[in-house]
Amino acid sequence: MLNQLERQFGSWAIPGLIRYLALLFVGVFLLTAINPAFAETLDFDWSKITDGEWWRLLSFIFAPQIDSLSVFAVIFMIFGTMLMFSFSDGLEQQWGIFRTNLFVYWGILSAMLANILYGAVWDVQFGLSGIYLGASILFAFATYNPKYTIMVFMIIPCPIWILAALAGAPMLLSAITSPFHGLFVAICISNYLIIAIPMLLRSSKHRSSTKARRKKFKAYQTSDNQPFHTCHVCGANDISNPEKTFRVGKDGNDYCEEHLPQ
Repeated sequence: MLNQLERQFGSWAIPGLIRYLALLFVGVFLLTAINPAFAETLDFDWSKITDGEWWRLLSFIFAPQIDSLSVFAVIFMIFGTMLMFSFSDGLEQQWGIFRTNLFVYWGILSAMLANILYGAVWDVQFGLSGIYLGASILFAFATYNPKYTIMVFMIIPCPIWILAALAGAPMLLSAITSPFHGLFVAICISNYLIIAIPMLLRSSKHRSSTKARRKKFKAYQTSDNQPFHTCHVCGANDISNPEKTFRVGKDGNDYCEEHLPQ
């Protein structure tokens, strides 16, 4: 199905989509730093959406997690942007541009639907839920590149899977302690649960089958301990008699120089 969709709509895919999202995050962060009240107009609020503020259906994705222009916030912004650039390149190399775009769009739509469901049905909203899109991208990259190492504070090497585990632990804990909130989180990161994990399992299965085929192929290959030339007359070969020179006769058989037919 994905191959068919890619053939039909692959030309619409945007290279570096995650990079553009990272730059939008930076822009919104700077606007919020200049005017802190700006952040309040972005986050998902079902009552205000029904009153006509429709942009909140999408703008909540970019609602900043930090609302002050401190040194820590700037470092966090720069560090996060660099990571998003790496995630963008890594996932596009792993999946291709179209599948990476599909993963991002699914993450946006799933977070939107989760907020609409909880807001319209139960009148419940969870603030700053746009963070789950970034989390799903982090989880996907860490799943395929667990040994990728980042330098925390430019001095401490840290495998990316540890960072993903630290980000996922609160989500898992909330799902255990509150299944109601856990369902919300599961819907928001369904792009990771439904796309990334099956892709990984399929890729692992393919690698296993490829490895098995290579092993079977090598079993049929000529062993390094078997001679390549064996004299048809005396039985000498290039392993037992490496000093001899062997030739192929007109009859197609191998001969050493002493028994090569004239």
